[in-house]
Amino acid sequence: MKTEIWNDHKIRFVNMEGEWWAVLSDIARALSLRTDKLNARIEDDNLSKVPMRDSVGRLQETSIVNEFGIYDAIFSSKKAEAKEFKRWVFNVIKQLRQSAGLEGFEVFRMLDKEHQKESMQHLRQGLKKPVRVDFIKANVISNKAVSTKYGFDKMIKKADMTPEMLLDRQGILESTVELMRVKEKFGLGLTVSDEVYRAVSGEAKQLA
Repeated sequence: MKTEIWNDHKIRFVNMEGEWWAVLSDIARALSLRTDKLNARIEDDNLSKVPMRDSVGRLQETSIVNEFGIYDAIFSSKKAEAKEFKRWVFNVIKQLRQSAGLEGFEVFRMLDKEHQKESMQHLRQGLKKPVRVDFIKANVISNKAVSTKYGFDKMIKKADMTPEMLLDRQGILESTVELMRVKEKFGLGLTVSDEVYRAVSGEAKQLA
């Protein structure tokens, strides 16, 4: 077991069959979520139990969550630091894999595909009559935005992005999807791409 610290929160990681899982209650506490409610939101395939000693030394069956489940948890959180936490989790698990001689990038690409599916499902549920062009639009806007953020004049394909770019893309895709949902719901007279690009350009200037 490895214990890492994020914003004064202890996050315990357990290696199970070559993959790193986190203690569910630690994740919930860091994201200001109730453990039982978080448990109900995460698919059973992404949860497991292991015996761990409690504060008085007794062995207790403890719920743990894999990477898919961790990112589900982060997606469910309204905490302002959720995106920062996602980046931290990605880097910690990457380091844990590397210390064990495992390459994490391919695993992260798999997780990124899962995140994109979830985002598209979120978009589908938020639009009255979703069509294929809506999903293409959300992804193209996200690709262009992250390319701009990293100083590229032309759009970089998702397959050519670095892990850091992919991680930023997840947050941009979430914001794009949410803006598309809100625009339709309230009949807002705005252009989603312009708003996203403006926000990303502002971030890029702050980093420069």
